[in-house]
Amino acid sequence: MFIHRHKVQFYETDLMGIVHHSNYLRFFEEARVAWAIDKGLIDYQKPESASYFAVYETQVKHLKPTFFGDDLEIEVQARVELSRLIFQYRMRGRGGSTCSVAQTVHVALDKDLKLMRLPAGIKAAVEKESWTETWL
Repeated sequence: MFIHRHKVQFYETDLMGIVHHSNYLRFFEEARVAWAIDKGLIDYQKPESASYFAVYETQVKHLKPTFFGDDLEIEVQARVELSRLIFQYRMRGRGGSTCSVAQTVHVALDKDLKLMRLPAGIKAAVEKESWTETWL
């Protein structure tokens, strides 16, 4: 299981110091990119290595608020279904409690933005992952 850590910054909150809901997808994207870098699938030196994956679907369930200064842990798991790459995320906040769960579904596009099969390297990396449970 891959875990990404994020410290909530002031600009990510509203006037009450609570993280605005729109930032959760950003946190999950940050965790997904960190996962892909860890697996050698994206290279910071070659930004185009992440260019041709489109977000097809997102789903987020907000369970508890998070606040300015919180240390978040975002667990990431991935699986492949046909030509779709599916990620699930579980965000833990204060006291290790689950604050949010989410799922994003991605598809690969060629340079003409037409749907294509997932690259073999992606499939191989994901097949090594274990999908422990469904969170959403």
